[in-house]
Amino acid sequence: MPCSFLIVDADRNFREALAISLRLDGYAVAVVESVEEGFSQLARGGSRCCVVDVHLPDAEALLDAAARAGVRAVMTGPYAELLVQFAHRHPGVQVLAKPFRVAELTCGCPTAAVSVERGGSGLRAASR
Repeated sequence: MPCSFLIVDADRNFREALAISLRLDGYAVAVVESVEEGFSQLARGGSRCCVVDVHLPDAEALLDAAARAGVRAVMTGPYAELLVQFAHRHPGVQVLAKPFRVAELTCGCPTAAVSVERGGSGLRAASR
């Protein structure tokens, strides 16, 4: 089953850039700017990974809810020391300090995308 991501971050530039990058790699992505919206999106289902900026109010509650729902929970933020403190309180949550590479987030997750390859006799579709 392909991965789908829910990105919860107040920084519009960050969440949109990450969403674009993930979409270009063939992933389904939902973006929201608040934890409240994150809870609503999580309740709708369909997300396999929830990426939350730890600086948002109630971010820990959303990460815990995602983990309880069987969704991979990932906390992000620019301060490694703060992330370490949160990681000790939430051992089941993955920590990624900003900036990070998209490959660190996707870590081999399957996509539903079909890529187009150029061959000697034209184009052909290839599943990822």
